[in-house]
Amino acid sequence: MGRSRRHKLREDWEQVKDDVMRRAVRRKFETDADLRELLLATSDEPLVENAPTDYYWGCGKTGTGRNMLGKMLMEVRAQLRQSIPT
Repeated sequence: MGRSRRHKLREDWEQVKDDVMRRAVRRKFETDADLRELLLATSDEPLVENAPTDYYWGCGKTGTGRNMLGKMLMEVRAQLRQSIPT
């Protein structure tokens, strides 16, 4: 649905999309133990969204994209580590 333009975007989408995605990514890993363990198993490795056609959420074809999804995954990974009891 997110890729379809049959659904009208919010007028403020460009201003809120990072926060919406950040909340969705965090919730995904908070609620799915298997995915959480996979994310935590990446240690401190850099995470790159391999999306050759997406220069915002991914790395783009040339690796010059903003990689916002990869950055968010690394943020969530750090937050999850902080919330694990020691």
